[in-house]
Amino acid sequence: MRILRQSPTSHLVVACGSSGARLSAELGSGGHAVSYVAAGLVSLESVRSDATEIRDRLDSGELPPLRGFVGNAGMQYTNGLTETPDSLESTFAVNVLANHLFVRPLQDRFTAPARIVITASDTRFGDFRHNLGMVPGPVWHSPDVLARTGAFTGRTPRPPGAPRTRRANWPPSVSCTSTRAARPAGIDAVAYNPGFVPGTDLARNAD
Repeated sequence: MRILRQSPTSHLVVACGSSGARLSAELGSGGHAVSYVAAGLVSLESVRSDATEIRDRLDSGELPPLRGFVGNAGMQYTNGLTETPDSLESTFAVNVLANHLFVRPLQDRFTAPARIVITASDTRFGDFRHNLGMVPGPVWHSPDVLARTGAFTGRTPRPPGAPRTRRANWPPSVSCTSTRAARPAGIDAVAYNPGFVPGTDLARNAD
């Protein structure tokens, strides 16, 4: 709503799940140009397919030049054992890999000046002020470890707090993802931290 309000001539492409069709209709009701792409971020094949669809529509001229990307999807499985169809840990796959795989096929389609914005999190600080003690501080693990369920090197398969530590580790990874994706000149990369966001159902799988 804010994007369309500030830039009413923009063509907004909403890429999300089944609610996207209704959302697109609502956003376009005021005469704005709004399109919908049914995006599934749990499957990496689906992410690539959705990004390719947008790229093809850009190339055909159906969509105007690409000047922005906002990656706002996020999920949290606190057991650290929930797998995607690709046998990856679901929280990391959606919050980090999906963003990267969505932007990568589009990175040479951005028309400068452009901006990539990826939602990050206060959990990267690891202190009470920022996460109310609900998530432990991040402890570095390489992405290939974070991408596997129950795979914290040198620890038991389900160490206390490990899933939440995994949760704390993805915001820095998101920042790296957006920065790497923005290497072409004239493209800004921003990791946006919205702060504490109750009411989003993000912690519905928490204890």
